[in-house]
Amino acid sequence: MALFLADDPVVARIQLGLLLRELRQDAERTAAQACKHLNCSPAKMSMVENGKQGIPVREVAALLDFYGADDTSAAEALRLAAIPWPKRRGRRALYQEAVPATARRYVALEAEAREIVAFDNAVINGLLQTREYARTLLAAGAPYPGSHEIDVKLDIRMRRQDKLFREEPSPLELDVIIDEACLRRRIGSAGIMRAQLEHLIQVSERENVRLQVLPFVPKNDEAFNPQTAFSILKLPERGSLVYIEDFAGGIYPEDGLLIQEYATAFERLRRAALDGDEARAFLARLVAQDG
Repeated sequence: MALFLADDPVVARIQLGLLLRELRQDAERTAAQACKHLNCSPAKMSMVENGKQGIPVREVAALLDFYGADDTSAAEALRLAAIPWPKRRGRRALYQEAVPATARRYVALEAEAREIVAFDNAVINGLLQTREYARTLLAAGAPYPGSHEIDVKLDIRMRRQDKLFREEPSPLELDVIIDEACLRRRIGSAGIMRAQLEHLIQVSERENVRLQVLPFVPKNDEAFNPQTAFSILKLPERGSLVYIEDFAGGIYPEDGLLIQEYATAFERLRRAALDGDEARAFLARLVAQDG
């Protein structure tokens, strides 16, 4: 089953809500003023901006005019609003089951990002996972997994990787630091893990991917450890935001100073991590050890 996230109606609804909220805030309009302009309830405006409810194209156009949106933002908002919602109710339920509520916003933002920098300290980044490595993780994360449920989730995860390998538009730029613990933690069989490590070596050769390895013994005296995985997503015309993930889900701190702290943390990790040929040589040694 193919779920094309860029035009997925659920993802589009989330993206539209985020865009409308940002346009309202940029225009220094309150949610109450927007409600009055549309003659709608505050509950509806909240649902729309949180991506939980659709909004007719004509109402989107009215808001765009009220916010004084520029042509580029207006065109994108209207495009998102025009993506049809499926008639079959099962389609929405299927997506919502496959992507938990805490992850839907991230999937939507990731689809929009032009560059992502990430630090992973538990498992290998989802954008770099092989199909079998991802399948093993998904099966382990579900107490009573059914094969169909896992297949749907797996398809979504693999589709997220398409942006790394596309030619038009420009592929996603991925700058990732992987902790050695991720590489030594066996997920699945020895063969699955070996194939995953070989995949990392191959992907690291791409011009749009910078892959570094943070070894247990860093290449300098840097002892810094952020103790959590995080990603910094760079969005066109919207700046950067941070996604911090833990066992309970993820959060998106909006404080600019905090975002800068994570950017600084990433640079500290970079100085301690192996890069380029050093990182590939490290991965190759792990493959040989596992062979």
